[in-house]
Amino acid sequence: MFRRGRQFSNQQWTRPANLTRRLGALMYDFLIIVALWMFAGFARLPFVDADAMTDQAGPAFQSALFVLTFGFFAFFWLRTGQTLGMQAWRIRVQNEDGTAMSPTQALMRFLSAAASIACVGLGYAWMLFSKSKKTWHDQFSDTVVVYVPSDKEMAQLGSSSDNGTKAGCEEEAGDGEKAGNNIGSKSKKKGK
Repeated sequence: MFRRGRQFSNQQWTRPANLTRRLGALMYDFLIIVALWMFAGFARLPFVDADAMTDQAGPAFQSALFVLTFGFFAFFWLRTGQTLGMQAWRIRVQNEDGTAMSPTQALMRFLSAAASIACVGLGYAWMLFSKSKKTWHDQFSDTVVVYVPSDKEMAQLGSSSDNGTKAGCEEEAGDGEKAGNNIGSKSKKKGK
């Protein structure tokens, strides 16, 4: 239905993001959006004949804030699939096949996410009851939000899938040492 973007790397390690990570990223992004709105409001003050406390923002300014907010999300979603809040919580929005979303998908996601929030968060809570674990805006934009493990987590996952015995050794290490370090230190002691 939508045009597909570039392929993201390390798809084999991603898994669906849970609601806690999504809401955490939303709160981080909300703080950034509020700062952008404040900056836009202060930048507007020299051009109006009112002070900041009594000024009634007209439809043109409200539309500008809407475009600014969409621009923030669209820029990051189309570029890396992650807003700043999503980067902090290590989640990414993408198509089901692991490609970046299109501008049309970004607009659909933005508008339906606003509706999800306007319905007292019902669109977010929907993922708790949905078999596919998708929110309204995931479904409307035909995208998914995935957890992206850190490089350290990917290395651990890769080594445990490559060598099943190494994963067992890591669990037995107990004191937090890596299995490779444990084995290496024992062989060095035997060689002395």
